[in-house]
Amino acid sequence: MIKTNRVGHSGFTVIELIVVTTVLVVAGLLVFNQITNLNRAAADTQRKTAINAMYYALEEVYFKQQGHYPASLTTETLPSVDATLFTDPDGFTLGKEALSEDELQKLISNGDASDDVKKRFAAVTAGKGPNYHYDPTNCDNEGKCKSYTIRADLISEAEYVKKSRNS
Repeated sequence: MIKTNRVGHSGFTVIELIVVTTVLVVAGLLVFNQITNLNRAAADTQRKTAINAMYYALEEVYFKQQGHYPASLTTETLPSVDATLFTDPDGFTLGKEALSEDELQKLISNGDASDDVKKRFAAVTAGKGPNYHYDPTNCDNEGKCKSYTIRADLISEAEYVKKSRNS
């Protein structure tokens, strides 16, 4: 004889399983959202740190020694700044010509691509451009400039801008 009413049966009901699953999914989404926000904030902080380092090197070292600002900003112009700071989180390097998508693809296909080139290719195919911008103003024919603006495109905040002290 088969009993249809099981007394003392242990296990979870369907409703209990649905509630637990829902709670786990919501908790997972909250954790994922926090991690994404932290990664964005870290990338923005990295961009601000790079711009600040370049700004202070321009003001406290370059301008004091040269009496003017450079027409372009490179690792050679500011040797006191760590060269890695000139490369933004998407792999674009300030002062270097941005390669086209085709040129980047050729480097990758030939096996000549560094990690920065691979990051830059991913950024270019996603429609992104360089995050760092150096805009000198009032320059003469010798490349001596009277002022500049240096800025970074941020993810979670407005553009981060530093302007020359001496205009």
